Amino acid sequence: MGFIFDFLGNIFGYVLWFFFDAVSNYAVAITLFTIFINLLMLPIAIKRQKNMALNARINAKAQELKKKYEKNPKKYTEERALLYEKEGVDPMAGCFSTMVLPLLLWSGIFGAITKPLQNTLHIAREKVSQAVSILPNIPELEGKINSGYEQLQLVRHFGAVKEYLTMFNTDEFADIEEYSYGFNFFGINLLNRPSVSSFNEMLWVIPLLCLLGSLLAMYINQKIMGTQIQMQGCTKFLPYVTILFTTYLAYTVPGAVGLYWFINALIGILQSLWLNKYYNIYTINAKNEAARIALLEMQEASVTCIKDPREVKLISGQSKMSSKSK
Repeated sequence: MGFIFDFLGNIFGYVLWFFFDAVSNYAVAITLFTIFINLLMLPIAIKRQKNMALNARINAKAQELKKKYEKNPKKYTEERALLYEKEGVDPMAGCFSTMVLPLLLWSGIFGAITKPLQNTLHIAREKVSQAVSILPNIPELEGKINSGYEQLQLVRHFGAVKEYLTMFNTDEFADIEEYSYGFNFFGINLLNRPSVSSFNEMLWVIPLLCLLGSLLAMYINQKIMGTQIQMQGCTKFLPYVTILFTTYLAYTVPGAVGLYWFINALIGILQSLWLNKYYNIYTINAKNEAARIALLEMQEASVTCIKDPREVKLISGQSKMSSKSK
């Protein structure tokens, strides 16, 4: 798992450092980074919206099958599978974009944030290991170093340890110093973790914001979708799993990670409202129905263009005579 965090974190770190270097504030950089990721994933979001519209279209038929085969669950399962196949709907199609993809994105941002020297500033692993190994031996940091996230703690206490960081060159040293100044979010140090911070440090606000943001996003999505969509497969329990997962992790990980989730929830709400305006289920299904009717009319026209079967024989005879004359 650590390999995935480092691999994706190394990639995401370039983008994150680009934004941070431009604004010198981590909260703003996280916001820009999240907007960038959501724009990048917009085609997938549109496709997911279209799949939801397809599910809504066949939901009534699926409910009829359920009533019809209420006493025969096996037959109902078979008929429902045939219905999905006929309509071209995959009930598990949204699992990657709604469960696997967010997890991969989180892995990348987690790797970039928790190992900033290695994955965001891209300093050689050997130098980073040498730097963090001296932290417990620095008198000024006695009692201030917790287990885990050593690179973040080095950045947090940069002022106290910079004289010991002789392994870094001038550019690396300057990048770390710039990085150490940008983690203030309305007086909250985003390098700290809520789980090991005091109440007065106010880091508990981060997981609370994550919880409220996730609940608001789920509420708005349910209002947008109404009762038209019955989630299928793994997506049925996804909203609840995601809320619990992100809230708990936001409490245990550095505040910068939790802030990413909160901002992502807010941007997700705006994205849902935009998708509902231009890609709502009624518009999509209306277009699909219009296309279906147009196709049927074309097929009917091709069949009825020859009204009398004798015309076929006449046309066939004319073709044979023409070929003989040649």
